Amino acid sequence: MRLEKLGENMKISRIASSLVIAGMLAASLTACSAPQPHPSPSASSTPTASKPAAMTPAEAKLAFSKIAKDSCFEAQALGVVESSEDFIVVALNKDEAYKDYSAAYLEYPSTYGLIWELDAITACADYYTFSMAEEAGQEAVIDVTFDENDSTFTTFEDFGEFGTSEYKFTIVDGKFATAESLDPKNERFITIRYGSITADDRAVVETAVEEFLAKG
Repeated sequence: MRLEKLGENMKISRIASSLVIAGMLAASLTACSAPQPHPSPSASSTPTASKPAAMTPAEAKLAFSKIAKDSCFEAQALGVVESSEDFIVVALNKDEAYKDYSAAYLEYPSTYGLIWELDAITACADYYTFSMAEEAGQEAVIDVTFDENDSTFTTFEDFGEFGTSEYKFTIVDGKFATAESLDPKNERFITIRYGSITADDRAVVETAVEEFLAKG
């Protein structure tokens, strides 16, 4: 729920993972009568990490929309766990639903609740922003920038009287990996894990369902 949408819309972002490639060059000895000095590696033979190309806001928005779609589809197929220091969100795939319910949150230490729509989870929130705008034949009202220095995407949305939302996302394997709220009044860092749902993860959904049914 972008847990702001657990009251508003729990939205979240990512810190990009940077890859540093180290190269090793082996020196060789020749089989001549006299030993030869080891050749010095040339600058061109040393591998270097290439910096991602810069993107215009329009290019960043297009690239981000694909990442958002792939992230949401992965979450639906494998299930997803989104965690921060004060909450955990668990969404199971349909085949693993508990009593026909598949998503819930635990706000520590003991506040459980059901999540009714996938646009409330970070892995899917932005995908629904884009897909609903597309269905309406409109441009998605979300600003996206790309930082080529750390390969992160930053989003900004203005909800009028409900305030604004600004998140920084890191991407791993073409999907959201972390989401960080840049609002100083609502600082939050969320990690996103696809699949590998544990018994403890599943217990969040089961507990939330049982509490909900007990009230009804």
